[in-house]
Amino acid sequence: MHYKIIFLLITATAIYGQSFFNRVIPEELYLDDAKSMAIARSSMSTNNNSGSILSNPALLSNNREGFNININFDFKSVSERRSIVFKDEWEEALGETDYVFNQNNYFSNGIGLTYSKSLDRFKISGGIMQKPFLSLNYNYEEEIRGDSNLDDGIIGINDPIVGYQKYSTKARIDVQSIGVSFSKKSNYRKEFSFGFSLNSIVNTKLNDSVELIVIDDSYGVDNMSSISDFSNAYSIGSDDEFYSLGLQLPLSDVLVMGVSYEQDVFLGNSSNQTMYAISNIVGLPQFFGYNNEILTYLIEDFSYKKPEKSYFGLVYTPKSYTKMMLVFETINRYWNISMPGIDKSIFEYKIGFEYSPYQSYPIRAGLVYKESAFDVIEPTSILTLGTGRKIGRFEFDVAMNYSTLKYKYFDILPLEDIYDISCEDIGCDNVTENRLNFLTTIKIGF
Repeated sequence: MHYKIIFLLITATAIYGQSFFNRVIPEELYLDDAKSMAIARSSMSTNNNSGSILSNPALLSNNREGFNININFDFKSVSERRSIVFKDEWEEALGETDYVFNQNNYFSNGIGLTYSKSLDRFKISGGIMQKPFLSLNYNYEEEIRGDSNLDDGIIGINDPIVGYQKYSTKARIDVQSIGVSFSKKSNYRKEFSFGFSLNSIVNTKLNDSVELIVIDDSYGVDNMSSISDFSNAYSIGSDDEFYSLGLQLPLSDVLVMGVSYEQDVFLGNSSNQTMYAISNIVGLPQFFGYNNEILTYLIEDFSYKKPEKSYFGLVYTPKSYTKMMLVFETINRYWNISMPGIDKSIFEYKIGFEYSPYQSYPIRAGLVYKESAFDVIEPTSILTLGTGRKIGRFEFDVAMNYSTLKYKYFDILPLEDIYDISCEDIGCDNVTENRLNFLTTIKIGF
């Protein structure tokens, strides 16, 4: 596919999302609008803007007649806490103490344009969009402290900061999509529609780096890792393309079903998955290892097979004087290749609602239960909330998501080889990732 999307484009800014394991399984970024995000991050049944081009292009038929432009403004705050258990002299655990806390704030935006036209009993709709798609970003910074004592001439016992250890992976993959849908009036309130889209990955760069910074060597900095600074850059090509198919089927006046399929695709420079080690201690990807007592980065280049995705959704809208909508959706992600430590098939379940009191702001909420791709990480629950306002052809929606992820892992940049020692012996880090996401969507029809 060699098409170009040519229209007014507000490009995405900054970097987006963070997790240590994004280097192996890139984080999927939410592409739909704030209304759908508030209703359990739904994508199959409630979306009526350009985001549906990728998730379910059949929903393009839900747009009003004429042109519609929508812009997403996204803010995400990701905090990462790494703590260790401290013990008394009898090796009894007293509690946990944080030794690393990283918080990163990211801004991003995307834009899309749709058009719908009725032709007798049929309706044709089309759209184009460009939005952030996948994130490989991760930023880690650890303070290194020296020993403070009275001989230093420093009053107190606070250990001064003498340096920093930094590790980062930076890359965000955008997607361009063009789609079309055909709909036919049904005997029910909703139309029967079918949609198809072509999606193209935008060319980007991936950078892995480690930096050790000494700001005060008067204390004799001997507690930094043995790894040398490096910065590796790789290209992620723009010829990676895949398609999406979607269907919207009214089952009755109050019940609509949506189904869609999203093709898998290799991203990167080869048809082989990025090679990495799986720790036999924590059961998670291991990016660093020791070679002749020297800490070494194990990963080279980047290739990733985005999984194929199958969607199923139901929307129930009872007949009443108040507008009420109930949504249930499920997503199956399937990798048709084997990857160490990765489940080939994982599910995501969503349940949400919208309640619209007369002449008031709608109340939207939902809950997402998302399985992890890694065998040893427990599923994550995501809370969603939001509201919106519609004035003529102008729509304004806001949404908030919150989730927490916990797991055990090694010190990222250790001073010595600990990769074959059990967590009971070395005290692996307790890692907590908290994610807070705000999305605003502005939609204008003309």
